[in-house]
Amino acid sequence: MNTPEEILKETQLSFDTNLAKAQRLEQEITKLQEELRSLQLPLAEDQGAIKKLKQLVQSVKETV
Repeated sequence: MNTPEEILKETQLSFDTNLAKAQRLEQEITKLQEELRSLQLPLAEDQGAIKKLKQLVQSVKETV
């Protein structure tokens, strides 16, 4: 049977491990959110370009 000190050490180790993992995940989430924000403008620009190019292709097809 584990002594209270052993249980305390195990619990503290579990807490420390989980806390470190949570902090790493928070950092990763922050980094991914920044990456996502940095992609929003290029995505909007590409979407606009695709729309215009589709219109151009359609008008070329209609004139041929």
